[in-house]
Amino acid sequence: MSALPGTSSSWLRTPPEGKRKNFYQNVVFGLTILATIVVLTPIVIVAGYVVREGLSAITLEFLTEGPRRDGAEGGIWPVIVLTGYTLILVVVMAVPFGVGSAVFLSEYARPGRLLRLINLTIINLAGVPSIVYGLFGAAFFLDILGGEKSLWVVSATLALQALAIIITSARESLLSVTRGIREGSLALGVSKLRTTFFITLPQALPGIITGVLLAISRAAGETAPVIVVGAILAKNVSLNPSAVINERAQVLSFELYGRITEGIGYPEERKWGIALVLLTVVLIFNLSALFLRWRISQLGSVRRN
Repeated sequence: MSALPGTSSSWLRTPPEGKRKNFYQNVVFGLTILATIVVLTPIVIVAGYVVREGLSAITLEFLTEGPRRDGAEGGIWPVIVLTGYTLILVVVMAVPFGVGSAVFLSEYARPGRLLRLINLTIINLAGVPSIVYGLFGAAFFLDILGGEKSLWVVSATLALQALAIIITSARESLLSVTRGIREGSLALGVSKLRTTFFITLPQALPGIITGVLLAISRAAGETAPVIVVGAILAKNVSLNPSAVINERAQVLSFELYGRITEGIGYPEERKWGIALVLLTVVLIFNLSALFLRWRISQLGSVRRN
């Protein structure tokens, strides 16, 4: 069967330039797949090993009862509950100040050198080692303010660390909102304040929520600042909300660190069990960030349609 009238088979062939572009595209695509595999492989190996070693320790007693015999028996229920209190307090302390600061820096602050310096400083603070925040928390809350070692001090220290991440992610989310949306709202006579909180902020909400949950998941896994400001190993204490002020902090990250470093005598499967519970908590926060981002995007699409 012949080619189309007036055409030749050479015309239908891919030109050399097209072949070269396809080759480069395939190479880059292959490299991205390879990079993804390189990143995911150690994660899967570590997670699988933790699950395999720690699953035998996960029982109803381990998750719902208090410790016995200095933690060698019983469960870690007080640690789980007080870890929850700690993270809730981190959210209460960090999110309002973090999102509020981001709104001011992105919507109201006058552009200039000072603003660029402030933004650069906040970005750098997000990369400061966590032990530095622990030392600052101990110096400020315990020495200067004269507070006692308690759960709220640990939460406040972790909130300071989370603050830089929340401000950075919230500010970038607000700046990603199309400027035309703001200008259209202002052109209709809506005030700057109402435009910011009822137009711009809802548009940036998926990115803000993602940044908040990732910051909280990082706080859940921190050990160094928790050590400095006085966390303790598992102990049967009152679990009502007054524990935030009256009790020392018990968090999963420090519980794992303490059991690993205290020497022989603590069952190995219980160490891996604590690691598995901590890994699950962090994974829940990360998956929650993805789900909420997807859900808000879906609701936004439905409203636009």
